[in-house]
Amino acid sequence: MHDVSSPCCFIHHSSFILELEEFITKHGFIDASSEETMAGQQNLLLAHFYKNSPRFTAKHCGQAQGFNGYAVYWLHMVVLNCNLSRTQHPKAYFYKTDGHICFLCLDSHIQNYKDSKLRSVANQRLLEMIEVLKTHR
Repeated sequence: MHDVSSPCCFIHHSSFILELEEFITKHGFIDASSEETMAGQQNLLLAHFYKNSPRFTAKHCGQAQGFNGYAVYWLHMVVLNCNLSRTQHPKAYFYKTDGHICFLCLDSHIQNYKDSKLRSVANQRLLEMIEVLKTHR
C-alpha cells in the first residue's frame, strides 16, 4: 500500500520478491525476513533520493549503464541477521521514476552470478515494469 505522505511509491517485480525470499531462506537466520529487509532498503532509498540525505556511497549504489536512457540503478543490499561477508550480500537492480522505485532482480556472488546475466534479466523485467506503471497510480 502506498503511503500518501511519501514522495515515492514502491512497487516491485513479483520475481524479485521471490528471489529475495529464496535468498533469505537460504542464507538468513530464522528471524530474518524479506519484509524487514525491504522496509530497511526502502527507508534508505527514500532518504538517499528524496530527502537530500545520501545514505549510499558510490561503492554501494550507482546508476547502471545500458538501459536505453531509463534510470536503472544497482544496489548492494544488506540482508540483516545473516552471516555473510559484505561481498556476499545480493546485488539488486531497480528502476526509478519521479514517483516510483521498482526493484527488478537480485543475485549474489555466493550464488556465482554473472553480472551480464543479471543485467539481461533486469532489462527484461524493466520492460515489464514500464507496462505495469502505465496503469499504476
